[in-house]
Amino acid sequence: MSEIALLALDLGGTDLKVGRVSATGVVRDFDRASSHAGQGERALFAAIADVASRADPDRASPLVGFGSPGVIDPATGVIQGRTPHLLLPPEYPMRERLAQALGRRVVLDNDANCAALAEHHAGAARGARVSLTVTVGTGVGGGIVVDGRVLKGAHGGAGEIGHMPLGSTGPVCACGVEGCAEPLASGSGLVARAREAGLEVTSAKEVFDSRDPRAAKVIAVMVDHLARMLGAATQVLDPEVIVVGGGVAQAGDRLFVPLRERYAHYALASHRKRVRVVPAALGERAGVIGAGLQAWQAAGEPARD
Repeated sequence: MSEIALLALDLGGTDLKVGRVSATGVVRDFDRASSHAGQGERALFAAIADVASRADPDRASPLVGFGSPGVIDPATGVIQGRTPHLLLPPEYPMRERLAQALGRRVVLDNDANCAALAEHHAGAARGARVSLTVTVGTGVGGGIVVDGRVLKGAHGGAGEIGHMPLGSTGPVCACGVEGCAEPLASGSGLVARAREAGLEVTSAKEVFDSRDPRAAKVIAVMVDHLARMLGAATQVLDPEVIVVGGGVAQAGDRLFVPLRERYAHYALASHRKRVRVVPAALGERAGVIGAGLQAWQAAGEPARD
């Protein structure tokens, strides 16, 4: 089975990414298409079936790796509750429905977990035993990998770093957790706070690129809240590497220099001195690579460094 590149898909609210992934995490024929996720269940699954048939017309891949938004029960493959970016009913049997649509066994996991596994085996955390990958974009997602395997928790919800109750006095998060810091630590939150300050911006990149003192103030708040999340996670997980990805990470040193400085205030000295906080290496391909590696692991071929 090691000669086969398994089909893998990464579902987002806008894009559906696809590729064929080797057991070592090499992705071939990477492509993207519209997910049509905002048009409901029928349009979404039509897009999934179409992309899969074009990427693997001969159905050479005996199983499919799939990354999806939402908290996914590892035992049942059900997306728990509702997921804002997918117009699907609550408690949706995603794995079962995907298997029906694709006619093959599907290995399903949260998209942030897939990205974390990819960075651990083939990206910025390669060589680590314990790593945390945090994706900062519309929200703040996270995935934990220990000894080469994603730590999923009892119900599939491990790694939800974005919804830590850190006593934030900022806007209330849609998650319902009191004091959740995500509205201040996320890219979308950064844009919203910049607009509240009077800046005419449409993206986190524009905020980071701005020389306006008001931009510097909202960036400082955002960086501080993200550093608190990473510090709290460090105390619990004791990782070797923290990988930060997503759109906000494209700011480079404008993010990472102050982030590392603030992180030092929130992580125990005994822990932080051995932790590297680094940018993600795999970009938009991480979700596809990780979904493929999940499939390889499920097939009995552990992902190899």
